[in-house]
Amino acid sequence: MWRERPPPAAEYVSALKQQSGGDIGVHGSIRLAQSLLRAGLVDELRLVISPAIAGRGRRLFEDGTLRRLELLDVERSATGILLLSYRTSSPA
Repeated sequence: MWRERPPPAAEYVSALKQQSGGDIGVHGSIRLAQSLLRAGLVDELRLVISPAIAGRGRRLFEDGTLRRLELLDVERSATGILLLSYRTSSPA
């Protein structure tokens, strides 16, 4: 597959975005999502929020990223799960 070491994720995603094709999705990787947000490579962010009580854990928005999001849509399931869609802007 790769003849050499694969490029860093941000460089790889940046190259993918230059090609024609569909959406690029990331599921379940906080570190990857954070790095792509910091690099300004995320156009839209969709978060699935399940009701739970937790006082600690890893956070997606540790560096003020949340201030650069515009809420586009909220969907609610019958079980209380929320699907939030945000448009992102380039990092300040």
